[in-house]
Amino acid sequence: MNINMKNTLSETFTHMFNASIGAKLALATTLLSFATAAFAGEKVDKTIDTSSSPKVDIEHIDGKADIRVWDKPQVRVTGELGDQTEEFIFEKRGDVVVIHVEVERHSKSWYQKGRDGDDLIIYVPAASDLHYTAVNADINAKGITKAVDVEVVNGDVTLENIGERVEVESVNGDIVLKNVRGRLEAGTVNGDIEATHEGSTPVSFTSVNGKLDIASSSPDLSVETVNGRIDLSLQDVDSLQINTVNGRTFAKLGLNANGSIKANSVGGAMEFVFQKGVSVQFDIETHAGGNIVNNISDEKAQKPKYGPGSWLRFIHNGGDANVDISTVHGRIEIDQK
Repeated sequence: MNINMKNTLSETFTHMFNASIGAKLALATTLLSFATAAFAGEKVDKTIDTSSSPKVDIEHIDGKADIRVWDKPQVRVTGELGDQTEEFIFEKRGDVVVIHVEVERHSKSWYQKGRDGDDLIIYVPAASDLHYTAVNADINAKGITKAVDVEVVNGDVTLENIGERVEVESVNGDIVLKNVRGRLEAGTVNGDIEATHEGSTPVSFTSVNGKLDIASSSPDLSVETVNGRIDLSLQDVDSLQINTVNGRTFAKLGLNANGSIKANSVGGAMEFVFQKGVSVQFDIETHAGGNIVNNISDEKAQKPKYGPGSWLRFIHNGGDANVDISTVHGRIEIDQK
């Protein structure tokens, strides 16, 4: 047998071997895909091995998800799929664990909340980086020490004992944040936000129609609402910005030296209670009516000879910090306790 024929046979064998291996790998991939598939109403209990700090990407249409931490380098999904669930994907892509649950979108009610949707319990490592999106679903997550990013159209969000970074958005639903640490951004269109936060990183809250009830140790805060009450319990503040249209604002806080507060409203009343002996320069103004109540000093608000509006400017106890409050026709009250 000459050398050329040997080379030809060798190449042919190698090609057949590779083709065989490729077929086997394709078959294995197909079997894996089937293994992670599920159908409407089916109970699921599946586990994937991960690192101790994986990225977990969850896309959920309808139902509820309870996300818990455990001490295993694994992600586990248990529970029952909804009656209209069409596809369940649970797989690992690099160090990202993907959990996607799809429903029959041709159904006229797939976007309507309140149907018999998925009921899932998902176990993840505590140091996971969680990204969760849903259309009609409630989410409850507890104990994640890294990052959590949640986007929900219709649904309530409850996060507890979450650290480092939290971003939450909901169109129609309440947001409850318990013992959240680190950087925090939370916003809702129609829903209330209740939050207890610890940390020195900036935090921000926004709402169109909903109450904001916030307790935080952050020195840097931003709060905005259109038609919603704002209740703030703050500690040592360097910077606080408040913008509201018709919502009532109550803020109890400690204001640091060189700190700054800027608050604006159209018709909502605003009340600020500072620590005893606060050192601040006040600049308070109403534009088309309204009322200014000063319980800190004897200075009185002044009014123009002609036209509406009033203003109050004075320095208290040295004037280290600055407070600038304005309203169109709301009531402004300042106090110290």
